[in-house]
Amino acid sequence: MNSIWIVVIVGVWFFLAYRFYGRFIEKRLKISDRNKTPAVSKRDNVDFSPSRKPFLIGHHFASIAGAGPIIGPILAVNYFGWLPTLLWVAIGSVFIGAMHDYTSLIASVRNKAEGISSIAKKTLSKKSGILAGIMILVTLILIITVFSVSTAESIIYKTDLIIPLITITILALILGIGVEKYKWDYRISTLVALILIFASVFIGVKYPIDLSFMNQALLKNLLITIILLYAGIASIAPVWMLLRPRDYLSAIQMSVILVLGVLGILLVQPIINAPSLISNSVFPLWPILFITVACGAISGFHGLVASGTTSKQLAKESHGKSVGYGSMLGEATLAVLVTLVAIAGLAWGSGEGSFQFEFGKSWIVLFSSGYGNIVGDIGIPLITISVASLLGAFMVNQFILTSVDTSARLSRFIVSETLIPKLRKNKILITLLILVPSWFLAVTNSYEVLWRLFGSSNQLIASITMITVSSYFVSKGIKKVKFIIIPALFVLITTMSALLYLTFRAEGYFFSGNYVLAVISMGMFVLGLLVAWEGFEHLWKGRK
Repeated sequence: MNSIWIVVIVGVWFFLAYRFYGRFIEKRLKISDRNKTPAVSKRDNVDFSPSRKPFLIGHHFASIAGAGPIIGPILAVNYFGWLPTLLWVAIGSVFIGAMHDYTSLIASVRNKAEGISSIAKKTLSKKSGILAGIMILVTLILIITVFSVSTAESIIYKTDLIIPLITITILALILGIGVEKYKWDYRISTLVALILIFASVFIGVKYPIDLSFMNQALLKNLLITIILLYAGIASIAPVWMLLRPRDYLSAIQMSVILVLGVLGILLVQPIINAPSLISNSVFPLWPILFITVACGAISGFHGLVASGTTSKQLAKESHGKSVGYGSMLGEATLAVLVTLVAIAGLAWGSGEGSFQFEFGKSWIVLFSSGYGNIVGDIGIPLITISVASLLGAFMVNQFILTSVDTSARLSRFIVSETLIPKLRKNKILITLLILVPSWFLAVTNSYEVLWRLFGSSNQLIASITMITVSSYFVSKGIKKVKFIIIPALFVLITTMSALLYLTFRAEGYFFSGNYVLAVISMGMFVLGLLVAWEGFEHLWKGRK
């Protein structure tokens, strides 16, 4: 099958979804710019800071599009084939994922820009809010840990990433200060910054930094330490100074790379040679597909970003559709591109350069190789297969790193808003309480066991978010919330089923003797039941 048809069909589908279903949600939520947002009413120019819409779209898109929309589709293609993977991304993102992001953003904006656990604490019960807060914090610490390790490993594998990474960080700082303090024209400044960023990519290829003289284990731990130090600084610095401009620049250069990928498929028209459906998979399609592909279809992490950093920067409610709903469709587009790169940019088989061969190295290598094969064949001057491959790896690295610094900031909000409000003013102490455990888990590889539960915990957070958001809107007089409740039920039932399956199947946590994971998994199951019970009870009373 020619991959060009998938690009055309999915592109039209996403356009219509944004145009019509996004508008439907906008009307249901009664969006109005007469409602002053917390970014304006509580402005402190540190966490609360009204943003230009392009900058905020950039921040939100870059933050939510971490490694998830790349790892998930690649794993799903390997387990189930490309057809169920693409169908879940296309349908799930429109009716569940983008809706989840948009509604959680607006619910937070109308609740003083506080996070989901804080809204649950007020709307459902103090117990539900604290339990949800603890689960969210543990999940965020795992994200910080794993993504910092992934970033460090990608730098070791491709040292020519170092110059572009340093360049974009310095330029982001200059752009943030220039636009905010000196009122530079952000369009001209953005153009200059992008030219310098892409120039740094070519410099990185031509003059890669040689770190082979260092012990690999020591180098990895050193890079992890540097990355976490950067995340800590970015999480407490004024949001306009580093986090927002860096995410904005990352989102634009990632969008350029994404457009190049789509253009490559349209021009090169690679043929799909992978199986559309793998019937003898080691896992059942339901419920495992729906927790394997999270980001790209529906992800609880997105609701944390929407109700954490993004809601504190939304200048007008009318910007919410573009920021919340639109950014999620952008991430779904990325997930579709990743799927096509995996199934058409590489041959299916076990030979050198094939899907299985590259997958055996790492998912980053697989994506960058497949992307390089497609984009390198377009014939654009200077963009050879090796340069295109580096661009793909650079995009992946940017996605991961933006999720690390945003997660550090989100973790601080969870602690200060829900778990230990007394520490609200001590930002440095809270940040250390988050980053020190992350560093320990990273350098000791202790996270590897717990990370196996991430897919389930992420989707459980998504269902809790939608239940909480539904309850909040009903309490505020918005009664027609079935478009939130029905997806919430689907995600909840699917995730709870996945927890039971992964725990009690023949090779599962319990029967393999992994009792720690079994206990945590069942604890998450009980938490889901508790919050769901309180949420639906509140919804029933509210509707009556």
